[in-house]
Amino acid sequence: MNNTAIWQRHPYLVAAAIIVCTTCIRIAFLWSNQLDLVYDEAQYWDWTRHMQLSYYSKGPLIAWIIKGWTTLLGNTQFGVRFGAVFNSFLTQSILLYGLGRMMKRPVAALWAVILANTIPLFLASGVLMTTDSPLLVCWLVALFAVYAASENPERKMPYVLLGAVLALGILAKYMMLAMVGVVFFYCIGLWRRQMLSKIFVKRVAIAMAVGTVVGFLPILIWNLQNDWVGFRHVAKLAGVNKDAVAKPFFRFDRFPEYFGSQIGLITPWWFAFLIFGGWTALKQGWTKKGAEILGDNSKVRQAILLSTGFWMLWGFFIFWSFHTRIYPNWSAMSYAAGIILAAIAVEQGHVWGKNALVIRSKRIPLRKTGVVIGIVLFLVMHSLGELPFRTRSFNPAMRLMGWTDMSSKLQELTESMPHPDKVFYFSDRYGVTANLSFYAPGQPQAFCADFGRRKAQYDLWETPEDKTGWDAIFVRHKPIDVRPLKKLFESVKVMEYQTTHTNGYGPKYYIAILKNYNGEWPKRDSGSY
Repeated sequence: MNNTAIWQRHPYLVAAAIIVCTTCIRIAFLWSNQLDLVYDEAQYWDWTRHMQLSYYSKGPLIAWIIKGWTTLLGNTQFGVRFGAVFNSFLTQSILLYGLGRMMKRPVAALWAVILANTIPLFLASGVLMTTDSPLLVCWLVALFAVYAASENPERKMPYVLLGAVLALGILAKYMMLAMVGVVFFYCIGLWRRQMLSKIFVKRVAIAMAVGTVVGFLPILIWNLQNDWVGFRHVAKLAGVNKDAVAKPFFRFDRFPEYFGSQIGLITPWWFAFLIFGGWTALKQGWTKKGAEILGDNSKVRQAILLSTGFWMLWGFFIFWSFHTRIYPNWSAMSYAAGIILAAIAVEQGHVWGKNALVIRSKRIPLRKTGVVIGIVLFLVMHSLGELPFRTRSFNPAMRLMGWTDMSSKLQELTESMPHPDKVFYFSDRYGVTANLSFYAPGQPQAFCADFGRRKAQYDLWETPEDKTGWDAIFVRHKPIDVRPLKKLFESVKVMEYQTTHTNGYGPKYYIAILKNYNGEWPKRDSGSY
């Protein structure tokens, strides 16, 4: 009788079952409409009504994907988000094929699928349609394409695939350009081990050059036509614009928050495996002794590529967090290699042994504990709208609840106007503006007034100056300063509105009912990006 566990005897079968099961749960979650769209999702959907070569903060791929799914499934929350579920399915399938078949680590591939469904970062990207969702697919394909090309430099398909996903990834998010750095250091690592093929160097350089040009050209043309606002925005966020240069380079107040967010996004138990696996791969790939222990050239290549793919990006953002604010998801692509490293470490039972934790003389099986807690996280994540917690302290997703109710309130307020067909909607923040565009009656184009804020995509589109004499509804999170509104409308009436959800309260909003627009629109050139 074979006493080996089924997941060790049939890792592909178990992994496939997990992928199918979790995908069905995600689809059911979207269908239940438990959570309203986050601001970025609504904004990306709004972009689909203005198809362009690029946009203020990102490339056009996210708009193309959402446009494709909403054309099939309608301009609904389900239609907007279905691409995230599909991308999650692709991500897990790529991990299973790449790590299992190409790198010949089937059990580790199963663990990678398990981790992808128990880590908060990947759980969120499986249901929220953000730019990281398609970028992760492109990044993983690029990693495995580079590995396949280095294993067999004569094959042409890996280079074609690398160039294609590099172009698509750039169109999704500028972060894809970091893959060029990963490949560069990978080549250095292979050269140090005398494993670098000249054919590989030549072809991979051509593939990356072509992919970069094809992917970056539309973005470059769009920025040229729009005063380089996209590049200025990225420079501002990255802390490399002229304002940032004038400030002290190092600050120590932001690092603890950023580092804590990384542990939270991965969870402490899987983070321990990740760091251990990353350190092990670094020693195996970049030290002579480590390479001699591995022996197998394929394993050495894997160690070099995965350690480079993780430590280069992750280490950079750790360093840069001492200079400027780093958003938690910026390092997401480092975890593409990181999740593979963690899976290999989990497979081998690393991190102080298979039973890692010792509490009061009792040994706690860290792998099993991580899986159990991960399953709980997965179930909680996909039932957030039904949990009996009515405050943000216990249910942070409460901020994503309430816009369906707001939609009904906007309908009621609009119908109470003298001329409901002559009412427009606006805010002074891009996120609220985006949700107004999606949830206001008839999904009209909402507008974003600049009363003192950084620029946004809405500043590049039309304004309501042709709607002289119309009434309007203005919405924002914080109390409304009526003074700028009185310069635009004959009368201003402000009210508070507490949104509700099926299981409690959502965020509170402030609404201004405005009468008789005079045709003026605030124009500012603050230079803030």
